[in-house]
Amino acid sequence: MNKKLVALALSAVAAGVASAQTANVTLYGIVDTYLSTQRIGSGVIPAAGTVAAKSVASTSTTMLTGGGLSGSRWGLRGSEDLGGGMNAIFVLENGFASDSGQLNQGGRLFGRQAYVGLNGGFGSVTVGRQYSPNFYVMCNSDDTFGGCLTGFSAVANMGGFFANTLRQDNAVKYSTPSFGGVTASIAWSLGEVAGSSSAQRTLGGNVEYKNGPIYVGVGFSDLKNGSATVPVTGSDKQFIFGATYNFGVAYAGVTYMENKTVAGVKTKPLIGSVTVPFGAARVGLQLAQAKRDGGDKQTSIGLLGEYDLSKRTEVYGAYVQCKNKGLTCSADGNVANSTATLRNQSASVFALGLKHKF
Repeated sequence: MNKKLVALALSAVAAGVASAQTANVTLYGIVDTYLSTQRIGSGVIPAAGTVAAKSVASTSTTMLTGGGLSGSRWGLRGSEDLGGGMNAIFVLENGFASDSGQLNQGGRLFGRQAYVGLNGGFGSVTVGRQYSPNFYVMCNSDDTFGGCLTGFSAVANMGGFFANTLRQDNAVKYSTPSFGGVTASIAWSLGEVAGSSSAQRTLGGNVEYKNGPIYVGVGFSDLKNGSATVPVTGSDKQFIFGATYNFGVAYAGVTYMENKTVAGVKTKPLIGSVTVPFGAARVGLQLAQAKRDGGDKQTSIGLLGEYDLSKRTEVYGAYVQCKNKGLTCSADGNVANSTATLRNQSASVFALGLKHKF
């Protein structure tokens, strides 16, 4: 069924181009694939009851994986001039695994984005599956380490997508126009739970400022729990702050998050990164730590090198190591083969990749 849907969507590209006299339709995409060595260090499973403690040996896995710096994708975006400064807009974006050709996002045809809306002097209103307001603060503040939320970034891997802050289904979002570099957005993602208007709904918003070399953003997200049979008792919540500054000789950024569960337990990731350009090359460093109430934490260090072969093609190399100090950590968010689940266990990834945009 998915193959038939993909074929149908691709055939629609020609029809979209043919109608370009009245609408602007663009086909775009990214193919990003990397070869990596994923390692999980040795550890000890603690004793439990009558079961004695057990040592676990280290493991190493060599893998070919899609989506190192950017998730592989193809998409259609378009707009139509409705007159009076108003436009109809849409985005349909598919995500796929470039190492195997399988669909990502649970096998959805347009799992990355699928929305339609209107924009104009009033800003924009969009409805459908789309990125949350917090996502844009994460993305913009993480731009100083290989781009937006790479598979090697601690911003994504240390709980960045807590409280439904990646993509939201059934979302209605309003974004303001820019006021001297200041923009804001608010989004409501319907839970669509029978008999409850609040169960599984997400409410979020952000305020961002961009002006020359400076970026500053804050955002929040509130995800209600509950179901058709279990009443709503509270929310998972996320607050985020992010900032970057381009010094010319270097590009630095910081991201701080506070994730609070329904039970009131807080985890606080703090990530700092810097990238230094050298002509067509860039070298980046990222340091991160996340602390949970009670003292448990995880730490991470990442190194990234990029080289542009052209405006659309680059090669890259990355090394990331994380340490579990009571909190599970991941060196590569794309796979589970570099995830340290035991206290005092470490994990790492070394990757070489190729990325092409079209």
